[in-house]
Amino acid sequence: MRISFLLSGILFFSACSIKDPIIVDTNLKTQTLMFSQKYKISQNNLNAIVTMSYLNPVLDYSSDNDIFAFTLTPDSFNIDSLEIFLNNKKADIKELDPSFLKYLLQNNYTKYLEVTLPSEKAENFVKAKICLNHLPCFELNFQKYPKSLYYRSEDVDTQYN
Repeated sequence: MRISFLLSGILFFSACSIKDPIIVDTNLKTQTLMFSQKYKISQNNLNAIVTMSYLNPVLDYSSDNDIFAFTLTPDSFNIDSLEIFLNNKKADIKELDPSFLKYLLQNNYTKYLEVTLPSEKAENFVKAKICLNHLPCFELNFQKYPKSLYYRSEDVDTQYN
């Protein structure tokens, strides 16, 4: 009797756990979409979509920088010049670290860049001003959400969701 109770308990708890890597990756990508903004651009009869995703709320670790993923689809769209200002401060732009791809929807026709700037803890909003090639600059707005809103807080052992 005890053995059957133990086996049924193990079966129940193993069914409730979400440890399947495919499900975990899908959940990360879905959460990242909540912190993403997109903008359509046109140049020389070529249309493209720019997407910026604020990665800090979904990262596995805390960071002293505000980290964004900048994607441009299609990747055949030439980038002659690109400047991004986060709250009027020029951000660093480089090729996206491959470890961040697990947070993003991916395809073979997208250019991925990483945009970073030291984080200002007092700022609750981030305004990204993007100047791409010689097109008019455009802005995307993001709200900073603390990681503890969705995850276990680092300083207090309390689950918020």
